[in-house]
Amino acid sequence: MSSRNKLTQELIDQQLNVKGFSSGSGPISRLSDPIADTPMVVTLDQLRPYENNPRRARNPLYDELKESIRARGLDQAPPITRRPDEEHFIIRSGGNTRLQILNELWRETKDERFYKINCLFKPWESEINALAGHLSENELHGQLSFIDKALGVAKMKELYEAESGESLSLRKLAERLKADGFPVAISLLSHMLECVNSLLPALPNTLMQGLGRPSISSLIVLKNTLTKVWAKYDSSDFFDFWVMVLSSLDNGV
Repeated sequence: MSSRNKLTQELIDQQLNVKGFSSGSGPISRLSDPIADTPMVVTLDQLRPYENNPRRARNPLYDELKESIRARGLDQAPPITRRPDEEHFIIRSGGNTRLQILNELWRETKDERFYKINCLFKPWESEINALAGHLSENELHGQLSFIDKALGVAKMKELYEAESGESLSLRKLAERLKADGFPVAISLLSHMLECVNSLLPALPNTLMQGLGRPSISSLIVLKNTLTKVWAKYDSSDFFDFWVMVLSSLDNGV
């Protein structure tokens, strides 16, 4: 090798080792998410359930659905999304039960078809959009108890009010819910919010086990009537007494 070629090679080696060639930006944590609906394959390690999923009770068809997925796999790709700057994908609307089943089947079988999942990615919109999607999807399949829907509506109200900075009337709440694809009558909204505020603190077990709307409506009417009677004879708050008495009856339905 000539001295000139040797010098050139030494210069190249030196320049390649200069720190200035480094971007200085550190490793890229992940690529940007697609800006349009995109099919993709994700693993169970990359996917999380939606933590504000309105369904709290176990799906009554859980065992049948599990055996179907064991035999056939997923018939439909679950829609997924991802919040900005978060590492994991989440279920976008519905599908949390299926994700739980896939995790169980993967632990039981170590079969790769339960670990790698074909999904449909949809760009993130907002927390309101995500919760509305789960409410609508579960309602479509008739899978939500009254208290599940009531808690979902109460959470939607909280998100709306945080966004607007003002309290929403029942009429305004009904309008927002309808615009986001989850229409609820004003009279039903009133009972839902009253259920969360007045019955849930006293009857969590009974409500979570599926107490229906007729019984809930009767309890709300009773509570409102007793509150008026109490106010005529006692200046203390009736609510504490109401919760104490009702809690003693909270043995489920």
